[in-house]
Amino acid sequence: MEQEEIKKIEAKKRTLKRYKKNVRKLTRLEEKLYTLEERIESVRSPRLTDMPRGGTPVTLLDLLADKEDLEERIGRQKEINRGLKKDIERELDNLEDVRHVEVLEAFFIDGLTPEDIADRLCYSVRTVYRLYSEGVTELALNCHNNDITKINGKV
Repeated sequence: MEQEEIKKIEAKKRTLKRYKKNVRKLTRLEEKLYTLEERIESVRSPRLTDMPRGGTPVTLLDLLADKEDLEERIGRQKEINRGLKKDIERELDNLEDVRHVEVLEAFFIDGLTPEDIADRLCYSVRTVYRLYSEGVTELALNCHNNDITKINGKV
């Protein structure tokens, strides 16, 4: 394979993997929100004593403001994820071989490992790797061909 084709394939993989990375970001934010909600539920009223205390106490208002900010970030991340997922699905819909679509969708959208995909689709792991490789190569070539037609003004 030419060096240029390899670069296109690697670029396509990076593009497809963005969705998985963003899903992990969303999961992290949701876990952070869950932890914050637990902190909000466990806030007690301050104890009044004569003894000096260090630090500034965290108030319920502070925690609620943090929760609101976090919910906004989660909303933005969900919107980004929806867009990325649509883009990936649109790309996958251009593939002719349905087996490539199944494997790439399971890997990039569902976040499954090749072993899990093999179990789900009743393929060997080796077949999953082959279909993955063929599918990504076909996607990269389709993308390249579309770019050429756009450049030539045939779209």
